[in-house]
Amino acid sequence: MPDVFFKKITSEELLKNPYALLGGIERLKILDALSKGSFVALKLHLGEKGNKSHIHPHALTALVKLLKKAQVRPFLFETNTLYRGERMNAIDHITLAHRHGFAKLDVPIIIGDGIKGADSIETKIDKKHFDTCFMAQGLKDVDHLIVLSHLTGHMLTGFGAAIKNLGMGCASRRGKLAQHCEVSPEIIVTRCIRCGQCMKMCPAAAITYEQEMYRIIKEQCIGCAQCVSVCPRGAVNIVWSESYDVLGEKLVEYAYAATRGKKCFYVNFCIFITQECDCMNKEEKGFVKDIGLLFSHDPVAVDKASLDLLLQQEQRDVLKEIHPKIDYLHHLRYAHEIGLGSLEYTLIEI
Repeated sequence: MPDVFFKKITSEELLKNPYALLGGIERLKILDALSKGSFVALKLHLGEKGNKSHIHPHALTALVKLLKKAQVRPFLFETNTLYRGERMNAIDHITLAHRHGFAKLDVPIIIGDGIKGADSIETKIDKKHFDTCFMAQGLKDVDHLIVLSHLTGHMLTGFGAAIKNLGMGCASRRGKLAQHCEVSPEIIVTRCIRCGQCMKMCPAAAITYEQEMYRIIKEQCIGCAQCVSVCPRGAVNIVWSESYDVLGEKLVEYAYAATRGKKCFYVNFCIFITQECDCMNKEEKGFVKDIGLLFSHDPVAVDKASLDLLLQQEQRDVLKEIHPKIDYLHHLRYAHEIGLGSLEYTLIEI
């Protein structure tokens, strides 16, 4: 069984002493796995505009100093969003990250799927939902991933932590659409101003202009979502998946693809736990007590341990209370089934 190391700590204590993070990093023996000059991605969520519950950059200062001292090349790694907002393109995304204080870490911020989210690589996995996953192109040059995840509730998966950070957070925009969408996008005629930007940008020539309106040819659409990103009026509509279980399984398969050929380490920040994820463009408040930090080499084990500690602490299923329709353990069971990690673990308090 994989080890999951656990350190009790509150968000206030971590901000006062970011070196408290290093005990778990040492137990994972991360530095032993890193070669001099290697490219080490710190995969994390940089926070939506107005959101203050994301992992605070100050909490990462000691980790960054440690990596620099080890003479590797650390950088912050994220991808653009599928939905509209300041994280939909790399320029606004990085600017927002600077406003959130991440520039103070003095490491590069890399948006792995490029300026407009179109930079994608194909990763073969041959699983139930996907033969091929469309991952952020920048992922191919990453030697090691340190996955820093904030435990939160989530409206589609019940909760978000390491697996969601991997699966959704390492996918290109095309990959995100493939996970979320059962059919091709559609153009809302009443919103369309007929500027033609969608047709110009479509790499598959899947958009036509007929009878004074634009239309997406579903048979030709490759799901890259470039039409979503360039439309100035938000007239391209995404038909979201209605099956929570299917979405969770797709997420897991993308997480599986993200880890192929890489040494990965996982840190779950089970502090300032909010009812919804850090993609929410508003200030959220923690709705349960802080638990602490969890560390593992196994993404399934670290997520399962985070949930177990949460339910043990609260003595009730707080996640089911928030999202009663979602079986949030389903995607963890599927992750175990396809070999992403283990549901069984040994918890070691440090």
